Amino acid sequence: MSKRIFTATIFAVFSMGLLLMPFCAEQAQAADKIGWVGPVYKELSASLTKGFKAYYKKTYGKDVDITFVRPGGWPVCLDKVRAWGGKPDADIFLGAGAPAHEVLKQEGLIVPYRPKGWDKVPAEWHGMKVKDKGDLWTCFAPWIVTNLYNEKVLKKLRLPPPKTWNDLLNPIYRGNVVHTLPYASGTMHETIEILLQAFGEKEAWRYLRLLAAQLARFSTGSTDTTQLVARGEVPIGIAQPQMNAMAARKDGFPVRDLLPEKTILVPEAVALLKGAPNEKVGKIFLDWLFSMDGQKYVLEGRYFAANTDISFSAWQKEGVEMAKHAQKALGVDSFWALKVDFIEYDLDLATKRWDEVNKKYEYEIYRKWGELKSSLFLIEEVEGEIEAAKAEQMDVTKADAKIKDARKLFEIDGKYAAARLAASKARALLVAP
Repeated sequence: MSKRIFTATIFAVFSMGLLLMPFCAEQAQAADKIGWVGPVYKELSASLTKGFKAYYKKTYGKDVDITFVRPGGWPVCLDKVRAWGGKPDADIFLGAGAPAHEVLKQEGLIVPYRPKGWDKVPAEWHGMKVKDKGDLWTCFAPWIVTNLYNEKVLKKLRLPPPKTWNDLLNPIYRGNVVHTLPYASGTMHETIEILLQAFGEKEAWRYLRLLAAQLARFSTGSTDTTQLVARGEVPIGIAQPQMNAMAARKDGFPVRDLLPEKTILVPEAVALLKGAPNEKVGKIFLDWLFSMDGQKYVLEGRYFAANTDISFSAWQKEGVEMAKHAQKALGVDSFWALKVDFIEYDLDLATKRWDEVNKKYEYEIYRKWGELKSSLFLIEEVEGEIEAAKAEQMDVTKADAKIKDARKLFEIDGKYAAARLAASKARALLVAP
């Protein structure tokens, strides 16, 4: 009897072991996972996935599963992390510039980690912050905010490339410009911040209303803007990451970038999320990302590398395909060799009013885009009629004063209905002064 009981017990234990084996195996596999969330382009995420998987297999002798969540541009990704509330479904915030990371820093949603190779990234460049001194975020791929144009289409239209921000307001470009929304794209958000800090708030919002009237449409994001310009559907794209022109030209499109006179550096950065479920693997990834191997995969992903020791010409000899395209696009042997000037950029101010800027643009410009355009076009029509009346020696004193009121109501106050009413009164004054 006791022998049968012993045998049955052994069988039960063995069976239980067999049942637990898949669970234990699953638990062991779960340690080799990592999640990224961020706005980086698919070419970069694919390149980093390929590179890190190969590195992990070679170094640790096992696979690593990578999950990448890209809900949208910088602001959308930022809100995704906010929604997780310190219990994220990812480990790494991958991409976005300094303001987005500063918001996460202030809200306590990222934690310090200094990756190996951190010292190969400058602390600042031309007065702009490149990494956080408290190790909360570090730039892994720098670029400059720029504008794009399709040189083939502009040539056919006999239009010169716009060289300054004010050039873009020239009536010859109306209907030939496209950009996205600041709450859909961090680059567009930074562009608005550039204008706010370079021109002052009153002048910047005036400019943005006038620029909105020049648009053919709003794009769905920075990638969409690039694609519209590359295909020639709209020849001028505003608020673009500098590397987009490089990528488009590699793909055979006649796209060039044009640095406006007022711009900034964007330190595309990375950070370790608070409460990361796979923190250990997350730190391994960050160490690899800033290694020379990791930086090569950044460049192969069509972003510029941040390491100060790199050389495009040397990497080209090593077979890094994008090295020659980067060197041609920048005209120098590494990103940090560029000679540029930036505006005096207040990162603290940009961080503080992050949400405010996005909401103001949405409710005062985007949601009223049709009304905005019709208001400006009416003002312009009446201004033309006043000039015609002047040519006929008519007294336009009252009409001229009233149309100037209409301009102020439109450009400075953003009161479109009142601006149309003032323009209509100016027109009436021409008939019965």
